[in-house]
Formats: sequence, structure tokens, C-alpha cells
Amino acid sequence: MSSSRPLKRVDVLRHELKALRYILENFHTQKFAPGAIPPAEDFISPQGREIYDAIVGAPNREAAETALKHLDLEDVDIGSFLRLSGEHYYSYPDLVRQRAAAIRSGALKVEAA
Repeated sequence: MSSSRPLKRVDVLRHELKALRYILENFHTQKFAPGAIPPAEDFISPQGREIYDAIVGAPNREAAETALKHLDLEDVDIGSFLRLSGEHYYSYPDLVRQRAAAIRSGALKVEAA
């Protein structure tokens, strides 16, 4: 997964949001095998980490959605995020994990802010 062009921050966030929407849809239903959900540090954007913490730190999906509604995140419309269905985003948690590994190894770069 190497690229000569750095990833745009907006693309990183967009892919993380898709992964997080899938995680929100499935995390509290025990559909993830242990270790299948990417760790928090694999989410590169601060917004992604904050959403991740709200989801996995909640005792159930309803509490996660309530916590998300109280977030005020730059570049993220939480209302739209919550209205989306996450069922088609099953490949994005692995994409987040793969990209984070590539970024940490230096094989992939993210544009400077």
C-alpha cells in the first residue's frame, strides 16, 4: 500500500467515518470477533479518535448515539453521520488498520495540515 502522493486529510477522515459508522452499527451487538475492531491509535484524525472513544466507551448503542450527539467536531456533521446506515462499510475497519500501519511504517504519507 504505497503511494507517491500523500493522502488528503479529508480522505482519511471520510474513510474513518465510514469505518466508525460500521463500528457503531455492529459494536454493541457483539458482531465483531475479538481483535477485529481497529484500536483507537489506528484512527489518524482527532475527530475519528473522539468518535471511536464515544462508541466503544458507551455501554450500548443508544448511549453511544447520545454521546455522539453532544460532540462538536470540526468537519463532521454528527446528524448526518447518525442518519447513515453502516451496513455497507464492512471493509472500512480493515482499511483504517492497514492505512495506519502504512503511515506508521512510512510507506504512506498524509498531507500536512
